[in-house]
Amino acid sequence: MFREKTGGRSFLARAALSLAGMAGLWLLGIWLTSTPTTRASDAIAQLTFQSPIPPIGNPQLSLVKAVDNDTPQAGDEIAYTLTYSTTNPGSQAFNVHLYDFLPAGVQFVSANPEASLQDGALLFTAPSAGTENATATVRVRVREGYEQLVNHALVIADLVPPAHASLLTGVQQPLTQLRLTKTGYEAVLIDGELVYTLYCENVSDETAYDVTVVDVLPTGVQLVKASPPPDVVNPPMLSWSLGDLGPGQGRTVALTATAPSTAGVISNTALADAQQWVVTPKVFATQVISDGAILRVTKQGSAPAVDVGDELVYTLRYENAGSQLADEVTLIDTLPAGVAVTGISPSPALWTLQQITWTLALAPGTSGEMIITTTVEGSAGSTLHNIADVTGPDSIPGHAELATPVRPRLLYLPITIKSP
Repeated sequence: MFREKTGGRSFLARAALSLAGMAGLWLLGIWLTSTPTTRASDAIAQLTFQSPIPPIGNPQLSLVKAVDNDTPQAGDEIAYTLTYSTTNPGSQAFNVHLYDFLPAGVQFVSANPEASLQDGALLFTAPSAGTENATATVRVRVREGYEQLVNHALVIADLVPPAHASLLTGVQQPLTQLRLTKTGYEAVLIDGELVYTLYCENVSDETAYDVTVVDVLPTGVQLVKASPPPDVVNPPMLSWSLGDLGPGQGRTVALTATAPSTAGVISNTALADAQQWVVTPKVFATQVISDGAILRVTKQGSAPAVDVGDELVYTLRYENAGSQLADEVTLIDTLPAGVAVTGISPSPALWTLQQITWTLALAPGTSGEMIITTTVEGSAGSTLHNIADVTGPDSIPGHAELATPVRPRLLYLPITIKSP
């Protein structure tokens, strides 16, 4: 049973009230995002045309994504702008398909020009694209419970390599003493393995007493294991007592579960509570598919923090976690400007300034890694932001980011002792 808190209200009662208040929002979110699908490819129009039109002038597609508010709050409307063109002078590409994969944390409002929407993927079409910029605008409303919005876009044309763009937008959170972060898989096969990680941190300058974290598993999700084991198991609710957290302290909870046996979108909700503070909710959505290619990428640095002049090694690990072949896959690593590359393994297909590109074909279950060795040349006290994207036609894309702080320089002054 849950322990009684100050004022005679148990955490279970408080969590139940919070869940009841949020139930309408969850059901609306699930209804808005969950159109059952049988294949990942169902969300993307087939790109096989009876009469592909050869391009003119060897076009290279370019795609840029921007947002009109990069620090929105829950409930705000924001507009994404997608700008695409061909880069070679006089070039032209035909049968253009522009896809925008909406983040789980938004509700679609409108698109200009008109676009078709299926399973969270917007499709714009155009007969051709040339060197003059063409744009599409997507307006969405930010939902409650999301810390960041990861938006992917893809533009494809007949007989021309696709171009991809990603945008990460942070969502301002209400002022709270406990910060709850939840991560997991954005897509998974039916009956596949689901992994969720919760991190509860005290961001105040006071001790948080009797901290409890609750995770509410989505319908159809079965718990396999958790670390640490939950103190209370009352499906679908799991509860961990984390004790007291001092200023800046945090605790991690890892869950492994089995995805539902039906396709759709599931929302996992977590709550954090302390004796003297209000409940802090967090929502994470995952698309469940029965068949398709699911691309994933993770990024790891050789050190959590570095000094100017240090060697910093990035390791990218990629995989196809789906059930179909992912062909014409592009893995792109965008390095920060504050590093100089000294080695890459294996050799990339393209290396331009700070962007390194590999091309892959990944059978189901295939995984691998790339190693990038760099030297830190950035300013002391700065942060190195590294971004990786793995994409492919007819595949669910993957995205990863890594921030590495560069330690500030320390100035040591000589000590002079004067005789009296």
